Amino acid sequence: MSYYIVIRESSDQDRPFISEVVLNAYSSNIKNTWLNALFNEVTYQTMVLVFALLFICFGVPLFYCFSSIPLVLLSLYVIIYATVLMKATQVMHEKKPLMCWVAEAYEPYFFMKNPENCWYKIITEDDTEASEIRKEGYQRKIIGTIAVMRHLQRDDWAWLFRLAVDHRYHRKGIGLKLIQMVQNWCKTNQFNNIELVMSECQEGSRDLFDVAGFHIKQLYHKKLFTSAVTLQMFQLRCEVRSTF
Repeated sequence: MSYYIVIRESSDQDRPFISEVVLNAYSSNIKNTWLNALFNEVTYQTMVLVFALLFICFGVPLFYCFSSIPLVLLSLYVIIYATVLMKATQVMHEKKPLMCWVAEAYEPYFFMKNPENCWYKIITEDDTEASEIRKEGYQRKIIGTIAVMRHLQRDDWAWLFRLAVDHRYHRKGIGLKLIQMVQNWCKTNQFNNIELVMSECQEGSRDLFDVAGFHIKQLYHKKLFTSAVTLQMFQLRCEVRSTF
């Protein structure tokens, strides 16, 4: 039996599943963000300051002062975890998309295989094959999503956000297909350019957007929680419709 990924417009019933996919995608970046923060100069300064306060000001024995180091690192992880979850919630509830798409996997009931080891045929809901597979015995689940909204600074530009794909379905062309859906929609609806922002911790996404025709327009650092936790951000842009 064949396995399919159907790219379609989202509906109101999809919202809980989209939230889960987005939350899992953001959570997968927590470890990389924390590891980057470990080598931040401010993190070392914080550990030294806590150590000195405990030893000099409070007279804590030297042996116990060393326990402050893992405590600082643990606190840093908790802060990053909370910040990332807040960002995922913000993406879902504060930004209102003009259009949203989902990638829906069609797999047999009692599917026991690892999706990473399976080949999927990616189609859109307009394909004739899509209506045919709906009649067959497949279970369906949303494993990816993407959304687009109007740019805050220019009415003829669009802002791409909320691109997320279940990690078990990576490297199957789903992310690229979702981006192309946005590009085609923007071209049809007379948006000239698409912009987005991504962080250095989103592994693999840079290459994906390079393939899709996006280019770096700006680099900057964003504070997650004070200057101790910062991320390098990439602002990308793609022209989809010539203005001339």
